[in-house]
Amino acid sequence: MRKIRTCLFMFFLFSVMIYAGNEEMKSSRLSVSGGVYFMQDEVFKEVYGDSAWVFCGEYSYRLPFLLKRHIEAGIEYRFLSDRGKLTVTKEPVDLVISDVAFSLRYLFDLKRFIPFVGPGLDYIMYKEKYPPTFPVSSTKGSVLGFSFQGGCYYDFSSSLGAKVCVKYSRAQAEEGLVKADIGGIGIKAGLVFRFDL
Repeated sequence: MRKIRTCLFMFFLFSVMIYAGNEEMKSSRLSVSGGVYFMQDEVFKEVYGDSAWVFCGEYSYRLPFLLKRHIEAGIEYRFLSDRGKLTVTKEPVDLVISDVAFSLRYLFDLKRFIPFVGPGLDYIMYKEKYPPTFPVSSTKGSVLGFSFQGGCYYDFSSSLGAKVCVKYSRAQAEEGLVKADIGGIGIKAGLVFRFDL
């Protein structure tokens, strides 16, 4: 329940920051991206391998009232699905991870190139589905994590651009006596659409 309240508060804060801005500014971005996610937990690596494909969608908004419009707030949805094999029996096991991330980024305006860096708060949901021989069919849960990212926008025009980003996240999941870090390093790239709010 505490995790849900935290996410609702972050969403409310994000909404307030957006609607407190100047309506005349062209400061909204909608991005669609894909990339590779590198697991950092050794148990996950043994079962699923070192990496998996990840797909993301994000809405972000420049805050006109902070540091001369150099601060951007973003909300992102990420989806990851992978299939691995148990280390002993080699039976298949499926993993699905999705999360909603709230972030703040500092932007460096260099004409068409706009590098950025900043921290984030991630609400991560996970589900692992086991083979029929297991006493339980699946395990699922959620956890709050923290992240830090850096990347760069490139504007092709006033309404279309590209984005490259590297993001490090850390989130400690616990099921009974088993603990696992479901965070990792994500590298992604995609298209960015700019428009008026």
